[in-house]
Amino acid sequence: MKLYLHVGPHKTGTTLIQKTMLDNQGLLLQKGLFYPKGFLSIFGHHEFRNKVKGREITEDDVSFLKHTGKNVLLSSEDFISLNEDDFRYLKERLVDFEIEVIYAWRRANKKLFSIWQEYVKHGGQDTFFEYHFPHIARPATSAMLSPDIKLKMFARVFNKKNIKIIDYDAALKTDSLLDTFFGLLKVENYESFSIPTKDKNASNKSLDFFESELIRALNVYYFRAKGIEGPEVRLAYTEHKQHLNQENLKYLLQQISSDAISVDASKYFVDQRSEKVMKETFMSQIVNFEENPLLSEFNVSSQKWLLDPHNYKLFANLCNELSELTEQ
Repeated sequence: MKLYLHVGPHKTGTTLIQKTMLDNQGLLLQKGLFYPKGFLSIFGHHEFRNKVKGREITEDDVSFLKHTGKNVLLSSEDFISLNEDDFRYLKERLVDFEIEVIYAWRRANKKLFSIWQEYVKHGGQDTFFEYHFPHIARPATSAMLSPDIKLKMFARVFNKKNIKIIDYDAALKTDSLLDTFFGLLKVENYESFSIPTKDKNASNKSLDFFESELIRALNVYYFRAKGIEGPEVRLAYTEHKQHLNQENLKYLLQQISSDAISVDASKYFVDQRSEKVMKETFMSQIVNFEENPLLSEFNVSSQKWLLDPHNYKLFANLCNELSELTEQ
């Protein structure tokens, strides 16, 4: 039996893929592929990742994966955070499976903002530049920016021939991510599948940069004032947004938007290096490679907006409003 290990990483369409697999579990099983409902957290197998990290895979877990006699797909973008010893343990415990790793490659200049935004969504307080500086300062040692670091590790553990790489940027350009993924799984004739493209829960939508900056500032305030951290602040803001003073909120967001810094990420050395390394070392593993012009520009906030006394007062009022709404 084959076990497909979809490792993400983050911001490469994992939520859409996982929701599609979960919604069509029965049809997938008919076509010879088992997408387990065990080990799930939301749509992906994040609990199985935790079992690997904790060295807690039991014989019952292995039997559960084998009981259908079908090929198995395990998917979690959190797999990417495991180290080489973790993956060697996984391979040892699942010795009866032929393991094939599926990795989605997204160029750094395309994902820098998205990764920072995801960090903010989960309670992050650092500015864009604070968050990325350690990675940009040493790009060749950053697994987030240099895909070959993790791919070489997978090659050592599972053998290079057992790695399949999706060029995410190429798939996004042609809207073929799911087609490419199904192709790797050897799943054909999936026209009758339910594809949740219109389900707001099926994709991790990006926010505008100015709203991400506002949430980051809220994260800082609530951590320092009330000791609250994690995604709770963003969830409370989202839930009560319509009940906040709309005139003040709109004004604040406009102020943050006008405080923009344009970041030209097209000349990042890390992507030039990665493009060269991926073509020289892993070209035979990339199933849909397309030359990328490496052109990317995006906006982030300079944080100067909060130094304006009027803006600071409105922000303080917003914090008080949100606190009152969450305590009701």
